[in-house]
Amino acid sequence: MKTRIRDRWRNPDQQQSAEKNGEALGYVCWQLALTAARNLHAEDFVYQDDVQRVAVIREYLIFLVHAADRLAFNDLNPTDRAAFVPALALACARQFHRNAVEVLGSGDYQAQFIETLNRRNGHYGECSFGEELPGYALLRAFSDHIQAIMGNDQTNRWVMDQVMDIDGPDVVRQLAKSMSNLHADKTGGAKTSSA
Repeated sequence: MKTRIRDRWRNPDQQQSAEKNGEALGYVCWQLALTAARNLHAEDFVYQDDVQRVAVIREYLIFLVHAADRLAFNDLNPTDRAAFVPALALACARQFHRNAVEVLGSGDYQAQFIETLNRRNGHYGECSFGEELPGYALLRAFSDHIQAIMGNDQTNRWVMDQVMDIDGPDVVRQLAKSMSNLHADKTGGAKTSSA
């Protein structure tokens, strides 16, 4: 299932700060996570309720923030990365909070998101990440979390394969493309130094 992603600045000649790029990518991550959750349903996996669906979206967002950090390690200088990643994480946390409140009612979903992100990063950070794609162990760890949310009943027992083999790599490919588009400078190359 495809979604239209807006991942370019209106004025490509004007370079944006690492923080602005992180905030913009946060919305892209939201779109990717929402599309991935919908794709699971389109592939005939079944959500029991909105709590389960929101939890899957949260796991995708966390996975995408981690993947963006790993991609930024190769693509950005340390100063820009130090500004970009927290801006991205906070943008995703805010987006998740706003939408979770709409669906689930009041709660501190932003703090829960950051707490879960920190826990997941501890484990995900031990897994390999290639030049552009997560390694097997990272995809396995991520898909384990999705499987735990979706359950192992007859309908959902193959969700792990879907996430590992198709959806996980697909969202990271789109994420890498969107990061490149947002960080592009006037000449069309990736912005790797501070302005």
